[in-house]
Amino acid sequence: MFKILVLNLGSTSSKVAVYEDLELLADATLRHSESEMRAAPTAADQIVYRKKLITDWLGENNFQTRDFAAIAARGATIPEAHRGGTYLVAGRYRDLLMELFVPDKPLIHGNRIITPISLSLASETGAPVYITDPSSVNEMTEVAKISGLKGSERRGRFHALNQKMVARRHAANMGKAYKDCRFVVAHMGGGISVGAHRDGLVVDANDAGEGYGPFTADRAGTVATEVMLALCYERGLSQAEAHRVIRGDAGLMSHLGTADLREAERMADSGDSYAALVIEALFYQIAKEVGHYAACLNFDLDAVILTGGMAHSERLVKRVGDRVGKLAPLAVYPGEFENEALARGALRVLTGEEKPIVL
Repeated sequence: MFKILVLNLGSTSSKVAVYEDLELLADATLRHSESEMRAAPTAADQIVYRKKLITDWLGENNFQTRDFAAIAARGATIPEAHRGGTYLVAGRYRDLLMELFVPDKPLIHGNRIITPISLSLASETGAPVYITDPSSVNEMTEVAKISGLKGSERRGRFHALNQKMVARRHAANMGKAYKDCRFVVAHMGGGISVGAHRDGLVVDANDAGEGYGPFTADRAGTVATEVMLALCYERGLSQAEAHRVIRGDAGLMSHLGTADLREAERMADSGDSYAALVIEALFYQIAKEVGHYAACLNFDLDAVILTGGMAHSERLVKRVGDRVGKLAPLAVYPGEFENEALARGALRVLTGEEKPIVL
């Protein structure tokens, strides 16, 4: 039996969990108020603040660092870590991750400090630190990487950790290995990513980070070139201001003043015909993107899988399912399973099922 400590740090929250093999023993989302964040303004301050929160939580739940066979951390974007799988945080990979940590600068995201915190905790017990399916996973085929502008390669920035988690789970539910399946997986949350999974690889995906594909809760999705040029030139916006328009103030937020699909559905149910039209357009664009990536697999699919927070919407599942149902059986895994995915990745290495990737 292996006890695994999972660390998943965000901008204003820290998710922690303890697993014994595949059994969740305890978990929590430690939220950080604005005043607490102001009291720890630099990355170095954040390490002290968040490590104490984590160790205090462990103590309150009667765990000690020496209990753990491994620490499973959520990884940051390191281009060299482009293969899916579980990485050992050591050597060159550790050094690349540590370069993201700038002690005297304000913290950009929790993944910038997760490595020093994980290594500090691990040093107390000698446990290895693993990162599974980091956000830098890029398994796209060479033909998929070609864009229409030489020197500007297509990138599939997608929800690799959760997409691969639900794909593995659904393959197991089918009695098959993930590497023997062909899926289109749509993760629908604050961002929406759709990936074509073949032979255990995500051979193509949209750039959800920068809004290629459907519009989302607060992102514009794919927009015409002339729209982008007008933002930058006719409106005279700076790069940061233009970026905010298309990522942050767009999508549902732009149309309806909310980034919450549940609120948008309540508006539609209350008789707001424009809200009904906008959410129908969202579902329509998600379905189109699923069809787009089904074509990448020659429409030879084992399943279409819907996941992420928006997959809790029965209306979304039905409307998207109505449009894509003829492609393959539809499977729905509402929510996200990142903590479990991190624990499972570490466990596969600990049990010898999988060899860790060492850069």
